[in-house]
Amino acid sequence: MAGAPPTDVEECTLETARRELGSYAVPVDRTDRIPLSVAVGRVPATDTTANDRIPGADIGVDDTVFQRGHQLRPADVGLLKAAGVSELLVRQRPQVAIVPTGDGVVEYDAGPEERVETAGFTLAQYADRWGGKVTYRNAVADDAPALRMAVQRDLTRDIVVLTGTEPGDTLRAVVRELGDTVTDRVAISPGRETGLAVVQNRPVLLLPESPVAARVGAVQLLRPLLKGFGDAPFSAHPTREATLNGALDTDRAVRSFVPVALDGKTATPLSGTDLATATRTDGWVTVPDGEANLGAGDTVSVEDWDYLP
Repeated sequence: MAGAPPTDVEECTLETARRELGSYAVPVDRTDRIPLSVAVGRVPATDTTANDRIPGADIGVDDTVFQRGHQLRPADVGLLKAAGVSELLVRQRPQVAIVPTGDGVVEYDAGPEERVETAGFTLAQYADRWGGKVTYRNAVADDAPALRMAVQRDLTRDIVVLTGTEPGDTLRAVVRELGDTVTDRVAISPGRETGLAVVQNRPVLLLPESPVAARVGAVQLLRPLLKGFGDAPFSAHPTREATLNGALDTDRAVRSFVPVALDGKTATPLSGTDLATATRTDGWVTVPDGEANLGAGDTVSVEDWDYLP
């Protein structure tokens, strides 16, 4: 049953959005048996035990080398090889469909009234490295029947991500008809137009068109959701301290994520939400809601969102 239409002022906090999405992130019970050579980044479905004793590592036959839920690193597979392990039973990666939407959006060779789709394509690369099995679709025009078919087509996936949407557009109306709209806005900037919905028990993430805003929504919401479905650890991004050489102009009503360019230990705030800003960004400064604006000379913690475990 479709939920009640949200009003223009309905908005939830980032914590509420994560909690709502997380309630659907039941770890997938599908498994694959794979060779050790392709196991980096995968999550074992059972405890991994040694077949051979490893001299000097205090690991004997049948000892647990890694527990279920450990995300394997390159060094880990070397240790497993020494323990005589040649294949592993791992969880299948959660399946995520990424569907760009909007009129005049094309994959290549944009004409005078067209633009090349980049937000969804970029998010597909991130989602793959975050542990998702990604299906990236061609853009769907702003047409209700076409959008309805596109959403319904991918309800076999664990997660559906739709880009190029904002409150009040045709896509939001279609999603509301098909399922329950959780919220049409999340209190983050950029990306306040991010929405959440549930269709046939599938979480649906509705992201804005802007590459920067879409990345914020994906990092803050899609990444933890994929980790929940994959039963993988959700680690914090690495940070480094830097000194601002300009003020951060943020909205105290929302949690802000400011892209910065780094030059040594100096951070320059970047304005704009277009592709050029997205590609120039070296890190992100988080400013919680209610905090005073930071200015030149202030020390900030810069998160590396391109760290992709």
